[in-house]
Amino acid sequence: MANRKDNPNEYKFGRNHRLKVKKGKGKVNNQNHRTMSSFGSNNYGNDNNYKQIDLHNNALHQAKDRIKDELRDAYSDSLPGVKFIHGNNNGTAIRDWLRSESFLQFISSKKMTANPWYNSDGVTNVSFGIKN
Repeated sequence: MANRKDNPNEYKFGRNHRLKVKKGKGKVNNQNHRTMSSFGSNNYGNDNNYKQIDLHNNALHQAKDRIKDELRDAYSDSLPGVKFIHGNNNGTAIRDWLRSESFLQFISSKKMTANPWYNSDGVTNVSFGIKN
């Protein structure tokens, strides 16, 4: 019997859920959540033109409000993405929220074509795709 460490995708949506996440570019799993993919012109790892937001001195509830406001503004201004700098020692609550299903649900509820990605523990990037 596999455990969480050997097969983390099996436990992603709860142990009894029996849903496996599909792998591949732009695939959608059975819960209609987009998996990590590339949106053509946006290259993961290239965050040079992204708007940078420093969240070091914010509590989680303040950071959530600021993240939501900054994402709405950057998306409506047609920027390529936003780079959130939260740190990896004291910013773990912010980091965990940015990389959670709750954050992805916020993005989909606002009808944004956006995808979070990261190269390091202290920074989370959100790339915007083509608007619908």
